[in-house]
Amino acid sequence: MVKRIIIALLVAFPMLLFGQGEADSLFRLYERADRSKQAQYAKQLVDIFEQEELFDYPVPDIRTVDRRFGEMLVYLGMGLHEQDASNFPHAIELGLKAEKRVPKDSLLWLSNCYELLALANFRQGDFARAVDYAQKDYDVGEWLDDDKIRSTALNSLAGIHCHTRQFDKALEYSERSIAIERKGDDDKALAIRLGIKSEILLLMDRPQEALEAIGEAIDIDSKAGRIGKVGIRLSQKSDILAHQQRWEECRHTCLQALEIFEQTGNSVDKIIALRQLGACEIQLKQYESAEKHLQEGERLCKVTGFRPQLWRMQRQLSTLYRETGRLDKALDYLEQSAALKDSLNEERQQQIIGEYQTRFEVREKEQELDDQRNKTRNRSIVAFTLLCVAVLAVVLAISAYQLAEIRRKRNAELANMNTIKNRFFSIISHDLKNPVRAQSQLLAFLDEHYDEVDDETKKQQIAALNASGVRLGELLTSLLDWASLESGRMRCNPIRVDLSAVVRRNVELVRPSAVAKEIRIVSDLDAPFYVFTDLNCADTILRNLLTNAVKFSRVGSSVEIVTTITDDKIFLSVVDHGVGMTEQQKASIFKLDRISTLGTKEETGTGLGLIVCKTMARMINGDLSFTSEEGCGSTFTLTLPLAEKAVKQQS
Repeated sequence: MVKRIIIALLVAFPMLLFGQGEADSLFRLYERADRSKQAQYAKQLVDIFEQEELFDYPVPDIRTVDRRFGEMLVYLGMGLHEQDASNFPHAIELGLKAEKRVPKDSLLWLSNCYELLALANFRQGDFARAVDYAQKDYDVGEWLDDDKIRSTALNSLAGIHCHTRQFDKALEYSERSIAIERKGDDDKALAIRLGIKSEILLLMDRPQEALEAIGEAIDIDSKAGRIGKVGIRLSQKSDILAHQQRWEECRHTCLQALEIFEQTGNSVDKIIALRQLGACEIQLKQYESAEKHLQEGERLCKVTGFRPQLWRMQRQLSTLYRETGRLDKALDYLEQSAALKDSLNEERQQQIIGEYQTRFEVREKEQELDDQRNKTRNRSIVAFTLLCVAVLAVVLAISAYQLAEIRRKRNAELANMNTIKNRFFSIISHDLKNPVRAQSQLLAFLDEHYDEVDDETKKQQIAALNASGVRLGELLTSLLDWASLESGRMRCNPIRVDLSAVVRRNVELVRPSAVAKEIRIVSDLDAPFYVFTDLNCADTILRNLLTNAVKFSRVGSSVEIVTTITDDKIFLSVVDHGVGMTEQQKASIFKLDRISTLGTKEETGTGLGLIVCKTMARMINGDLSFTSEEGCGSTFTLTLPLAEKAVKQQS
């Protein structure tokens, strides 16, 4: 679908009915209507989609097609409409519904569905699914011998491979697509292809060639009067100018692009232009203007869920605040961007551990000061009481006993906290030291005896190094999450989230471990279902629960994901049939001083993950509970609030 490979121009409509756009309101009515009225709403919706030029192929009269084909047109058109509005999760949901309703002999419409799903998944950062749908689209083009479909699919593949930094492959796809378009008469498609090629050439450090490609694209779109596309091309050109450090030209180009995006209402491209403009203004020392543009971009990223740009925006804000001497804000944004990108170096991990130590020491001093103040107050009370009526002697004795009991409990708590602290750091030091020492020993062995060791032994050593690295990475991730929670730096940004997508994504992450133990993972949440939660927290909690379920399950057993729904909540349970827990283990499951046990195949861990999950669940207005019976398995249940007026939809 040529006109949507770069986000299409959003066409504005009057606000009708419930304060929504016309298409949105009609679609709500369509979904609630009975079959007799659905045809009427479907006709109105398809007319709107044709006015928006969302369909690439002639649309038959909606009144003459069968019901299933009509549903396909409605879901496909609405999915393209949502994609143009940058609502990518809903666009994917609607695209999947449309795909299921495409008639077997309608390959052109199937291609439309694949193009929608490829672009929406790409914009959401799910590159694996985006490649899969783009390849399916190309296969349809080959089957139909259709150059238009082939060119669109090749361009999608070029954009995806560019974002995954496979530049040589991306350039190959791009040039194949351009060659097809130069033979045809679709100048709009050619301009889009040249824009993608310029991005790839820039990333390959060939800026002059990139400028030539984008210059040709701007000329094509300008002559055709496609103002929205000109804005996109200008935004691409500004990246090249920034690479060449031509900051004044870059800023002027960004402002031109931003002015266009303000007119068209395209939030995704507006976000990119705001980031580019902010970066230019930092270089030009125009800090006040840079701050305004970058903060607006950050706000739009959070509203649209455009996470691939959010961490870049936060990194630019960190640079801005560092250069203007606002180091507290610079550090805050640096940490936010690092957490979002989910990568911290070893020096940062050591700093976090130091912060743990400092925090515990501060707590100890605060407890000592509290005890000292209590002692002083108690002496005053006793002296004053002795000077007063002797009758109060009994009351004094009771009060003194109570205060002594308070001191005893506080001292016991302080001693227990100190013991837990020492034990915790002992465990963490041990768990950090062992993988590093094992890696060092294996590397030293390979360094000294590389030529003497056979290939099979080398493979075993490398596999051991990889396993050690994975364990170390998991530990550092848990430490980072726990540190962010304890220090209050972790932000909770609840949005409308498709819980079924979260489940599928995390099941795929743990599937290799499950396959290795011949464990089946099954879920009853197979249709889109919306909750109101923080996406990162939900991912972290579910990933930990699934990892633990696989870890403690017996070989050849199963792990089930079971849901129960009330009026305002969903209870998502991860059930395993593994070793279960003793009463002692259950009592300490969410405590720092617990002893982590080995999995059924000697898998290791620190037990810190469940503590992080429990805290995160409370942050997102939910809860994490469990039941377990020794020898029979465990069930961990995550409770989440439903999204407003959410319903479980069946495809």
